Amino acid sequence: MSNTRRRLDELKATIRRGSEVPPPPPRPAPRTLPEVVGGREALTPAGAYWEIEASFDTVCPDHQAGACASDQPLRYGTSLVLDPARTVFLDIETGGFAGTPVFLIGVVLPDKRPLRVRQYLARDYPEEAAILHTVKELAATRDTWVTFNGRSFDEPFLRDRATLHRLHIPATRIHVDLLHTARRLWRADLPNCKLTTLEEHILGRPRVGDVPSADVPDLFHHFVRTGNATPLRPVLEHNQLDLISCVELLLRVCEQ
Repeated sequence: MSNTRRRLDELKATIRRGSEVPPPPPRPAPRTLPEVVGGREALTPAGAYWEIEASFDTVCPDHQAGACASDQPLRYGTSLVLDPARTVFLDIETGGFAGTPVFLIGVVLPDKRPLRVRQYLARDYPEEAAILHTVKELAATRDTWVTFNGRSFDEPFLRDRATLHRLHIPATRIHVDLLHTARRLWRADLPNCKLTTLEEHILGRPRVGDVPSADVPDLFHHFVRTGNATPLRPVLEHNQLDLISCVELLLRVCEQ
């Protein structure tokens, strides 16, 4: 009987030890925007947003945009002359489908030195109004837009979202959509005219390790839910590279 009792006591002790599961390690604190991407808060009459600036040399040391002279107009085609002081390169990132907010607007002002990508980031959905207000102010003095697929996507998307916030973005005088230009020049020679294809075959710089465009909305929504800015870094870099490639492509077209 004593042996049976001892075995039962040992079994109970084993069960108690097994049930004492150690607590999980504490989760690391979310990394903030200043820690991950730098930047600063900017204020507008429509509210605040986060602004980041990055030089071309930092983002893409082997870029080919040095010929974009600040004091010389760019001759595009046979009839258009682009004034750098009135031109803005523009690219947006959105929540994923029609009706969702635009959360990131990247721009390049070709007359400013050194060449830099400026990015207007909404840290939460309501801050969309502030970044749209900033674009409204910018478009008042820069009526020449250069985009990639911007005629079909970026510009109408921005105008629809601005209307929702009762903002009016001034009309463009010239809109150079480099996707249409690329199709005219290189469609017969390339498998497609995606920006990454043009980077590889026309600019000679394949993009490596880039976040897929389809993942961009989910990374932003994750940031809004958690406050962890780490997943936003590849999104910002994706947008920066898109804009640098647009500048390079325009220069290549102007050379031809």
